[in-house]
Amino acid sequence: MVKSPFKKATLCIFLVLAVVALDQSHSKAQGMDFGFGSLLPLKSIESFFGPLLPANGIGDTFRSEFGIGLTTPIFQKIVLNGEGASYDLLINQTSHTGTFLEHRSIDGGPMVYDFFAKFRAWRFAAKADYQIFEARSRRADRGGFFFNSVILSGDVDIIQGPWFAAGVRAKFFLSNPYFKFDRLPTDPTVVNVDFEASAPWTIGPYFRYVPPEIIGIPVHFEGWIDFPLKGSSYTSYAGALVFRPQIYRFDLFTRLKFERTTFILSGADTTNRSWDLNLVWNLYGAEFGIYF
Repeated sequence: MVKSPFKKATLCIFLVLAVVALDQSHSKAQGMDFGFGSLLPLKSIESFFGPLLPANGIGDTFRSEFGIGLTTPIFQKIVLNGEGASYDLLINQTSHTGTFLEHRSIDGGPMVYDFFAKFRAWRFAAKADYQIFEARSRRADRGGFFFNSVILSGDVDIIQGPWFAAGVRAKFFLSNPYFKFDRLPTDPTVVNVDFEASAPWTIGPYFRYVPPEIIGIPVHFEGWIDFPLKGSSYTSYAGALVFRPQIYRFDLFTRLKFERTTFILSGADTTNRSWDLNLVWNLYGAEFGIYF
């Protein structure tokens, strides 16, 4: 049986709650003290992890954001492995006229659209995205790499200070990635490559650094890493610079982001041929939205 990666986190949360409950006895003049207060210094814990409970209640910490992302993944690698051979689908090479760059068989820089909503309460956040990601073949065969999906993710701030926060995020893709290619350009005898891989789930750390205004402009920095948890192997690391100018009662934002991703898909087509698709891309782009 595979051990759940969330058991340790659950135990830590219960420990923190127990510390809070034990510390409350010191606020009463006649309260019973069993000596745990000196063993579990709540102030020391809060000085590192931040306040364990919000000063004005959970409801006062509720925030939400809505927006759209426009990004371009620039593929560094698109290699298909199977049938005892390897096929480079990003830049094809031929041998009969010498080695040269003939053409790109997969769009190496497609546009990706992302519509998202995020809700935060105290240290917890939930986010839903709808991503449209299609890298189509440059041939008229309706082939390519397709990864349109609803994405659900959850954040927990383990450290939450006035300027800095860090925690753990889990991300769940709800749709399977799909690859289709009618005829491989380097080997015309291999036809009808068509397979679906399992949807990836990831987990990893993140941080936010929110300094005081820089040159009168409120900005903050974000970074995160996603490691494979289940399904297809999806690994990425990313960073972003977020601008948040105040306009009336709303807070608009622009997030400039960079992300490098390695994605490995495995599957079998209708003729039971096994395939591995290895993708690497650098993603550049921006997200625009509004905080409430």
